[in-house]
Amino acid sequence: MLRRRPRLTPDEVLQSRPVRNQAVESERVDGGGIRLTLGLRPVWWARLVAVVLPVPRKRQVELDSVGEEVWDLCDGEHTLRDIIRIISQRHKLTRAEAEWSLRTYLRDLGKRGLVGFAIQKSEASKGEASHGRRD
Repeated sequence: MLRRRPRLTPDEVLQSRPVRNQAVESERVDGGGIRLTLGLRPVWWARLVAVVLPVPRKRQVELDSVGEEVWDLCDGEHTLRDIIRIISQRHKLTRAEAEWSLRTYLRDLGKRGLVGFAIQKSEASKGEASHGRRD
């Protein structure tokens, strides 16, 4: 049976802290940007395919200079709200533009296994308070 992920409030999402995957190796590239390398876990079907075809053991992703800035800010210290503020100020974007772009970008990095999100549940969403009961 599949477990459903708990729904987060918009405030909880903005308070989440993007964290880099510790297994990712990073290397600065000339002209600005960064190359990220992540080792792939071998799965049974990849081993079978590897008998006939070459299967890469690592995946590489190159980020441009803005992606490098975001990567550097994904240190577990900055919240998503902090990163939105910093990027909007540096690149003269509105808060809404920066928020939409960063949410999309970080979601993509998360799907690729490059970042995760540390989420601190608010007091209102813990225990019985999330069910609307009060004692």
